[in-house]
Amino acid sequence: MSLKQYIQDNKSKLDDQEVSLDLNSKFEQRLKAELHQPTKGKLIYLKYVSIAASIVILLTFSINTINNTKDKNELLANLTNDSAGTRLEGVYHFDDSYTKEDNQIIEILIKILHNDKNDNLKIATIDALLKFPDNETIRTNLITALDNEVSPLVQIKLIKSVSILRENRAQKPLKKIIENEQSIPIVVSNASLAMNNLKL
Repeated sequence: MSLKQYIQDNKSKLDDQEVSLDLNSKFEQRLKAELHQPTKGKLIYLKYVSIAASIVILLTFSINTINNTKDKNELLANLTNDSAGTRLEGVYHFDDSYTKEDNQIIEILIKILHNDKNDNLKIATIDALLKFPDNETIRTNLITALDNEVSPLVQIKLIKSVSILRENRAQKPLKKIIENEQSIPIVVSNASLAMNNLKL
């Protein structure tokens, strides 16, 4: 019996006369039951809203995952392209867009650092790698590159990088540059300055 029906059936007892205690307690019980019991319609509505919200969250996550995968694949294709300009574009995109370390991309950037013939590309790659100064693989490879690099422009960039990182393990390749008679004066000057900074 609904609350409305109960009130109609007991209307004669609810006039100006004093309501009995028994009737009053029954009325309170029915009122509480009506007010605190969710209707079937509300439950169905909430169920559908929950399902819809779950679907929206799932779709958003799926779309983001697809976009991220597509973006990464495009970046990997650019970084391994035959054109130095396209590779440079890929390095700039990584530098601008990536805030989290991605080992696969970092591995390709390290290959560029060691093997690419284009000095501008190597310099841009060093900047991109420096976004993650705590990455041990990056730090080690910057030191290795400094030990092997022969291009003065790239040497200077590497010298400044190991100096910024306060990488004491770079003292050996710095000393090698300083003592090498074929090193040009500006490179020797930068190496000496970095060596002094590391010793402080």
